[in-house]
Parts: sequence; C-alpha cells; structure tokens
Amino acid sequence: MDFLPYIQAFVLLLVIMDPLVSMAAFLSMTKSLDKKERNSCATKAVIVAAVPLFLFLVLGNFLLEVMKVDIQTFKAAGGLVLVLLGIQLSLGVSFKKDEGNEDPHDVSAIATVIGTPLITGPATIAAAIMLGNEFGTGITAVAGLAALVIIWLTLMAGSLVHKYLGHTGIRVLSTMMGLVTIAWGVSFIKAGFFGAG
Repeated sequence: MDFLPYIQAFVLLLVIMDPLVSMAAFLSMTKSLDKKERNSCATKAVIVAAVPLFLFLVLGNFLLEVMKVDIQTFKAAGGLVLVLLGIQLSLGVSFKKDEGNEDPHDVSAIATVIGTPLITGPATIAAAIMLGNEFGTGITAVAGLAALVIIWLTLMAGSLVHKYLGHTGIRVLSTMMGLVTIAWGVSFIKAGFFGAG
C-alpha cells in the first residue's frame, strides 16, 4: 500500500489549516473560560471545521459542474488562493476578522469563528476539492480527518504549547508553514495552466 498520497494530502491540509495560528486565536478568545469550557470549545470548533471540509470534498465536483468550472481552471484559482495564504502566513499579515466582537463567554460563538473560517476557510476547501481529484475522495478524507485530529490536540494543549514555544517560536513555525503553502500553490497553478502535476 502506497502511503505517500496520504502523507502529501495530510501535510498540505494541515499546513493550510495552520494549527499554530488557530491555537493562538483560540487562546486569545478563550482566555476568560475555565479549562472545561475551553476543552468543550476546542471540540466544537473542530466539529464546525469538519462540516464544510467533508461537504465540499464530497460535493465539490458536482458544484463545479453546476457552475460550469473545469477542474484545471479551479486548480489555477485554488493555487492562487494558496499562494496568497502562504504570503499571509509568511509575512504575518492577518485578514480582518470579527473575533473581538464575540461574547468572551459564548463557547458556541467562539467555536464557530475558530472552526470556520479560521480552520476550514476558502483555501482549505479549495485544497480539499483539488486533492480529492488528485488522490481520490477516500485518501483525502482520511488525510483531512488526521489533520483535524492534530488541530484538536493542538487546541487542547494550547496553553502548554504556547508556554514552551513562546510568541517567537510560533511565529517562526508559521512562517515555515507559509513557505510550504506557497510552494503547493505554485504547483497547483502550474498544473492548472499546463495540465500537469
């Protein structure tokens, strides 16, 4: 059994979801919650993130057909999204989010914001559809589930991770993740334009 496709799909999805960025936002938004509420919020956030991920993985091609968009064009567009996300991660630029407007004690509201668009955003959805076409729905689903488990573990251990890595450590790792995302994005753009990859 060839595990390389599983590993490739898992790495790409995990990098795009960026557990470190999600963890940093999670810690900031749940600082007023106790441990039990924080753990509950982490679990709900991952469940929220899983819904659009697997929905678009299964129905992505159908939606593309309905919108009259071929997979090569979608690969190029999705690759562009990945490049922009990678630049965002590498340079530490943040898109505007309404995180500060959430009730600091509303676990469901915080979980929704963390789950989507922070964990499963447009780039994750685009990557899921493209990986589904590249490696198959089953492989991508397993990789997506594994990535979500890592995200959940990171959120659950957020306080401990932040304590040992510190702000600088998290920033360095996020930059590295950004560079990997850019590389994948360029690869998808090339595949979209030249029908290879």
